[in-house]
Order: sequence, then C-alpha cells, then structure tokens
Amino acid sequence: MSVKYLYLVALAVVIGCASSGAHSNPMRSGVLSGEEIANTHADLTTAYDALSRLRPNWLAPHGAMTSNAGVSNYASVFVDGQLMGDVNALRNVQAYDVDEIRYYDVTQAGAKFGIRAGTTGAIEISMKHP
Repeated sequence: MSVKYLYLVALAVVIGCASSGAHSNPMRSGVLSGEEIANTHADLTTAYDALSRLRPNWLAPHGAMTSNAGVSNYASVFVDGQLMGDVNALRNVQAYDVDEIRYYDVTQAGAKFGIRAGTTGAIEISMKHP
C-alpha cells in the first residue's frame, strides 16, 4: 500500500471520527449541575441567585398571562420531588447544597409532575445528600 493511500485512509478515519457539532451545549440544555454552579462561583448565595446569573430565562414568566391573583405566571419549583411554590421558593435554597437543577417546559412538566406543575413549566432541584 502506498503512502498516498495510507494518507487517504487516515484522513477518512479522522473525518469519520470528528464531532458532527450536533451535541447540545451544556449552557443551553435544561440542566444546571452543582459542579457548574461551583465552578462559576455562583454557589455563594441562593439557588435563585445562581439561576439569575447562569440561566436567567428560567426565572422569566412563562405561559398565558393572567390577572387571577391566585395563579402564578412563573415556573413551579420542586425540591427533591416536593412542590415548594414558584421561583421565589428558590430564595430559600442554598446554592452550595444543590446537586442539580433541571428546567422543564410546560409539556415536559405536565408529563413529569402532572397537574401540580401548572401551566408555566417547572424547575426541579435535586439536593446533595451526605
């Protein structure tokens, strides 16, 4: 086999093994890990502060806007599977205790949490356990 063909085979292998670019960017995914929170030094205060710095769009109002005083336009917050309220509940969670935070849009939230998630999406926090 000549060197010319060897180079062509090596080039084909490199191109075949190269990344297609279809992998999701962790900054744009629906997951924020405790490791990312710590690496960006966003673990000094609350989970609300960490999200406002790293994923501010998760804290914005979603869903149909309503004037009903009993209905929140913000995502529901679940901590270890328990409904805690809307995004203001994140102010009671210390960022250094967070293992992972996930954001679910309305459809995903309904599939995972049912009627408890409401019509605005959900933020799920998994806490670190000793």
